[in-house]
Amino acid sequence: MTTININELMESSGVQFGTSGVRGLVKDMTDHVCFTYVSAFLQYLAKQQSIQKGSRIGIAGDLRSSTPRIINAAAAACVAMGYEPINYGFIPSPAIALYGIEYDMPTIMVTGSHIPDDRNGIKFNTAQGEILKPDEQGIRSQNITVEPTLFTDANGLVHQDYLSTESNDAELNYIKRFTDFLPTDCLINKSIGLYEHSSVSRDCFKRILE
Repeated sequence: MTTININELMESSGVQFGTSGVRGLVKDMTDHVCFTYVSAFLQYLAKQQSIQKGSRIGIAGDLRSSTPRIINAAAAACVAMGYEPINYGFIPSPAIALYGIEYDMPTIMVTGSHIPDDRNGIKFNTAQGEILKPDEQGIRSQNITVEPTLFTDANGLVHQDYLSTESNDAELNYIKRFTDFLPTDCLINKSIGLYEHSSVSRDCFKRILE
């Protein structure tokens, strides 16, 4: 077993805390680094008595090329620490956060937001919403014990199948929030342009507008 201090990991990896989570270059966000950060988040929640063994942890991501790998690392950390990762697929950050709040479940969102594709990030949400500065300090103070045999010599996970079958519950819940708010047929006979680009919100928005 190897013990890793999160403050020291920040300095050695170059993956730093930003807004409600960590961000860094994809080449620096190895499976080992991502696994350790997620483990620290979960260990912090456990010490706060916010979760217990077997608790569900929601995971989602954006459309970056590195996101599926990082999602798998997050799920691996959940499994290693005795929690159940739930795969909510590729949906917007507010969708997974909202679902966690409504169903009393911590969630993890793998997203780089607006930064280039050679970077990515991991957002942490408690069951009350995005982590705050006191939560960040709590996560950074954790010492994490990692099993080296889970990883290759290149710091990748040996197995890439930690994630469960995808559930669309969080996406449908998010869409329903909009459709319940908007009056029926309020956009009838309107022509609306939807610029999709690389946004993970594009499919949700299309369904809402339809």
